Amino acid sequence: MIFFDGPARRSVQASAVFRGVVVVSALLAVSLMLNACGGSGSSSDKVELIEAFNVVGQGSFAASSPNRGGSVAADTLSQPLGNVATDGTMLFVADTSNNRVLGYSSVPADLGTAADLVFGQASMQTNTAGTGRDHMAFPGAVFIGGGYMVVADSGNNRVLIWNAVPTASNTPPDVVVGQDDFDTSNSATTATRLAYPVAAIVANGRLVVADQNNNRVLIWSAVPTSNGTAADLVLGQPDFTSYGNDDEADEMNRPAGLWSDGFRLLVSDTGNNRVLYWALFPQSIARKADYVIGQSAFSRSTAGTSASTLRTPFGISSDGTSIFVADSGNNRVVEFDSFPIENGTQASAVYGQAYDNFSTNTANDDDQDSSADDSPSARTLSGPSGVYVHNGVLYVSDRSNNRLMMFPVCDCADD
Repeated sequence: MIFFDGPARRSVQASAVFRGVVVVSALLAVSLMLNACGGSGSSSDKVELIEAFNVVGQGSFAASSPNRGGSVAADTLSQPLGNVATDGTMLFVADTSNNRVLGYSSVPADLGTAADLVFGQASMQTNTAGTGRDHMAFPGAVFIGGGYMVVADSGNNRVLIWNAVPTASNTPPDVVVGQDDFDTSNSATTATRLAYPVAAIVANGRLVVADQNNNRVLIWSAVPTSNGTAADLVLGQPDFTSYGNDDEADEMNRPAGLWSDGFRLLVSDTGNNRVLYWALFPQSIARKADYVIGQSAFSRSTAGTSASTLRTPFGISSDGTSIFVADSGNNRVVEFDSFPIENGTQASAVYGQAYDNFSTNTANDDDQDSSADDSPSARTLSGPSGVYVHNGVLYVSDRSNNRLMMFPVCDCADD
């Protein structure tokens, strides 16, 4: 990456090239150009961190209190956990500790924009956990794609499926898996039960679920059309009734994040401080991963802070070329510029820490002095647990700062 100080940097930024950015408004276009790949004149200008251009859930980049220090509302968040979902127009956020999913009819272009839609609560001012078709309990992540919306309703040990992306508040889900009906929430280890699922996606007509407390990933060969449908495949375990944890190529420990284009599969194996990669989408039970990111080999699970190591990675995403990992324990998002062809590949960029220093990991450390600042900034993160990339924008669920950050993804080549 190449960065410049002061006016020279801003001049270069004005002509920065972005990976396929679809501009959602004139304001967003200006924000992207001013804030790409570095600061915009902060007091710590000589320490280069990539700067976000928008924040959701807070009124400013310096705020971090849950629900803005007050009551739950349409413009607040409380510990958002996993990946958000967007198609470039609508945006959905799993507002985990408020027991709801928020929807925005257009991707926010202003700081602290209020949501238009809510799911799991009767209004924007309530946050009580519950079951049924109209409640949620600690939803972990939301996904839209293939015409569906899918929510990992973690606290209810289930996944909710909408057969069309909803455009009105509290549109009820059509199908539930992990339970036989919408009114039960018991956990178990079978082909039809789940234990705290934290991520769910649809990939090439398949439903894929990270079943965290069962240390496995479940795959349905088609998106279920009836409640309680049994999964067809399991990864991380030898069968549907086992739930042990270990670090071999066919084992997992508390998986949390998922990405697939239908042909490849990435799983954040959080408890093993690694990401597992299948170069071909697995078609058999307990299929071994092909490569590992975050460790030099399989059978290893040590946490680290470097370009080739991770610490409790959670959310994961890709634009089809680069891979983005919410490296939660290191208070950063790391970018890998290609899919691995060997174990232990090295990251190429960092968000939340100095762009060229893979050994720093203090939360909210804008000046990079290894001491947390009094408040966060547009360039820092604290416990990021969700990451999603779409049309040149990187969406980061900055969990401990109770906000969603929007960063530009730029073509900053290493020099």
